[in-house]
Amino acid sequence: MRYGQRIAAAGAKCLASLAVVIAPSVIVAMAQDARNVQAPREGVPAVADKPANPAPAAQTILDAPATVQAFFATDLYAKDSGYVLHVDADIGDHVKAGQVLAVIDDPELQMQFVRAEVAVQQASAALEVTKRRVVGMEADLALQRVTLKRQEQLFTSKVNSNQQLDEQRAKEGVSSSAVDVGRADIALAEANLKAATADMNRIQTLLQYTKIVAPFDGVVTRRFINPGELVQSATSSRPATPLFTCQQLNVVRVFADVPEASATSIRQGQSAQVRLYGPTGQTISARVTRIAAALDSATRTMRVEIDLPNDDEKLLPGMYAQVSFGPATAASESPVVGRSFNGG
Repeated sequence: MRYGQRIAAAGAKCLASLAVVIAPSVIVAMAQDARNVQAPREGVPAVADKPANPAPAAQTILDAPATVQAFFATDLYAKDSGYVLHVDADIGDHVKAGQVLAVIDDPELQMQFVRAEVAVQQASAALEVTKRRVVGMEADLALQRVTLKRQEQLFTSKVNSNQQLDEQRAKEGVSSSAVDVGRADIALAEANLKAATADMNRIQTLLQYTKIVAPFDGVVTRRFINPGELVQSATSSRPATPLFTCQQLNVVRVFADVPEASATSIRQGQSAQVRLYGPTGQTISARVTRIAAALDSATRTMRVEIDLPNDDEKLLPGMYAQVSFGPATAASESPVVGRSFNGG
């Protein structure tokens, strides 16, 4: 009995010793944790609380494949048949509107123009002769009228007979009719001169077609003729090969076809990101320039166009791209200032 009491007393003393040793450490640790909660450690920046609902980033409502094309691309054909006299432009050349690219030789048409010029000269001379003839007729008519008045005065004085008066009246009538005919001849000669001039102008216009000129400021991207070749005029019944292809590249169009499900969400002026395929992977921020506002019945897609400046001509027609359309905003409804379609 006494032995058990001594063991219990010894255990109580051990526990009391442990409590005396551990309690200060626990109290110090709890106090240090309280200080850490109240203030951050020196040199460590405080971390701000994150909002419960962070603002969403800019969204993309649609990604669509696209193609880069020239703002204008025109195939140039021959209006007149003939042999190529000389070629003044080649692929890669920058040309101005109206610049001559090639000349076609048509000697038969040139001879027709010379003949038309002669016909105009003949018609002009005939008109001048007719006018002078009428001047003589009008002078004769004036004389016959004066003579008729004298004959009427003499008849009143009973100096001449009725026969002489009737003859003079007849001469005055003939002269008057001749003047009317002459004036009609003048109108006919003027009409002949106009017809000859119109025919000459027509042939002169055809001669202008022997010169192949650039329709706008741009770049020659294709050439299909050589000096000395025979080219045929392009007609609807006999299609011909174009002589040149000119493209305007200072501004390019990016064509994208939007599927029917997303067509109504695209607006003029809407923001878009144009990502070009290739080693650089360039991305260009732009806005929708124009939309077709109708679906293609074959593909059920709507054509969307984005104009991009290209003064350095690094955007080449035929490049593939991807267009990411941003969400429509109120500013998307405002009209977008695009280029005029006059080739300038």
